[in-house]
Amino acid sequence: MSENRSRRGFLYLPLELHLCIIEELDAPDLLNLGQTCNAIRSTINQRRVWEAALRATCRLNQLFEPSYHPIEDLDILELQRAALEPWRRSASFALGSRSDSPFRDEESAASRNVLRKKIKLESDSVEEFAQVYIVPGGRYVLAITGSCIYLWDLGQISKVPWDSMDESLKPTSITRATHGGLMWSMSAPKPVGITTFRFATSENATDLRVYEVGPLPDVCSIREIAKLQGISPELSLHNVWIQGNSLVCDFDEGGILVWDFVQSRYAAIPSRGEVAKITTNGNLIIAWQGPNVGVWTIPPLKPLETSSAELRDLFSEDFTGGIDFNTIPQDERSLSPAETSLPCAWYSFPPDAVEYAILHPDYDKKTIKVERVLLDVTAGGGSYSRCSQILFTMDLKHGPQDDEPYRTLCGSFATMVDQGLYPPARVGILHSVGDDARSKGANRVQHAFKDLGALDMDDFSYCPPTGRVAFIPFQNPPTSNSEIIIMSLAY
Repeated sequence: MSENRSRRGFLYLPLELHLCIIEELDAPDLLNLGQTCNAIRSTINQRRVWEAALRATCRLNQLFEPSYHPIEDLDILELQRAALEPWRRSASFALGSRSDSPFRDEESAASRNVLRKKIKLESDSVEEFAQVYIVPGGRYVLAITGSCIYLWDLGQISKVPWDSMDESLKPTSITRATHGGLMWSMSAPKPVGITTFRFATSENATDLRVYEVGPLPDVCSIREIAKLQGISPELSLHNVWIQGNSLVCDFDEGGILVWDFVQSRYAAIPSRGEVAKITTNGNLIIAWQGPNVGVWTIPPLKPLETSSAELRDLFSEDFTGGIDFNTIPQDERSLSPAETSLPCAWYSFPPDAVEYAILHPDYDKKTIKVERVLLDVTAGGGSYSRCSQILFTMDLKHGPQDDEPYRTLCGSFATMVDQGLYPPARVGILHSVGDDARSKGANRVQHAFKDLGALDMDDFSYCPPTGRVAFIPFQNPPTSNSEIIIMSLAY
C-alpha cells in the first residue's frame, strides 16, 4: 500500500507533466529546485525549461524579447545566465548596499569601480544628439538629432561578450526629417506585442509622426507609419506618448490631443489649471497635483477628415467637454509637500491599475520618503481608489527626482539620478532593495547608490535588468564629435 502511494508522488509523474509544472516557475526557483535531487535536476536541465524561463524573465521584468533572439543560438548555460541575470543583479545591489552607500566617500573605489568598458555609438552627422533611449533588454538604442533618428543594434544579449564588442558602432538604421525639417522631441519607445516597438516625434512644432521598428530581429529598420500635419505652432508641446494605437499629446497652452493613428480618429480636449504629471490608461486621463489625483474619461473620438487635417483651431475657446484640473480634490491623508514620479513609458501598467510613486522630501532631515501607489481604475467613469503598496525612506542627496521616470528590477524601484551639481554632475544608479510593489508587507527596505563618476550628461537612459546605461556627454561648446556612450554595469 505504501509503495503504491509513493508512486503517486511528484517524481513518478510523466515527464511532460513535470515540464508543464516546472515551466511555470521563475528562474531562481528553478535553480533552487534543481538542488533537491538528481532526478529533478535532470528534468530542469532540459533546454525547453530554460527557454521558457527566459521568456518568463522578459515578461516579469518588462524586457524586449528580441534582445535575446535567436534564442536557438544560446546554449544552455547562456540561457541560464540570461534568465537569472535580473535576480543576480538585484542581489548584487542588496549585497553592495553597504559598500556603495552614499554616506561613504563618493570617490571610494567601492563606489566608483562598477563599470565595464565604454562603447561609442556613432552618427554620420556633426549635429548634437538631443535624446537617447535604451529599449529595455539593452540590445537596441534609439536617439535623435535635430534632423535624424538613429537606431543601433548592439548584438544578441548573453551571446556577444561585452568586453569583445567593438569600441564604436555605426547605426543600423537612419531616418531623416522630411524637406529639411527640424525634430523637436521623441517619445519613449512602446512595445507592440513581443517583437515590435513604436515611438513618435514632433517635427517643426507642427507635425506629429509615428514610427515603427520590427518585427525584430528580422526587420531592424525605422519606418514611418502615420503622420498628423498642421498643428498650430502656438500650441507648445509639453509631452507626447504612445498608448496602444493612439498618440497622446499634452500641450503647455492648455489641451490634450488623443489621436488614433490607425483608424484616423481624434479627440481634442481643452484644459485649464496646472498639473505636474499626466498619463492615460485605457479610455481614462489621469493627472496629478503633488499627491492629489484626478481621473477623467476621454470623450468619443471623431473622424479626422481631410478637410480638418490642418488643426489650427484644435481646442475650443468655450471649454465644451474640457478638463478643469483645478477641481482635483485634496487628499488630506497624504504627506506634504510631495512630488509625483511615473514609471518609464515602456512599463506596462497592471490591467486594473496605474502604478506611480509619490516623493515626500524632508529638507530638515535630508531624507525623502518614496511611497509606491496603485491607483485602481476598474470602476471606470472617472472614479478610482488608491492603495499604498510600500513606503520607504532614503537620503535626499541621492533620492529619485520627479522629472525622471523610474524603472523596476525584479519589482523593486530603480532609476538613474542626476544630482545637477554643475559642473560636475554626480550621476549614478539608485535601487531600493526589498521593495517589491507586487507583494504586500515587504520586509526592511534598503537602498543602494552606485556612482558612475563625475559625468556631465545632456540625456541618459538605463535598463536595470541588464545594467546597460546610455548617455549623451555634455559638450560646451558643442563639437563635431557627436556621440553616445554605452556602459555596462557590473554585478
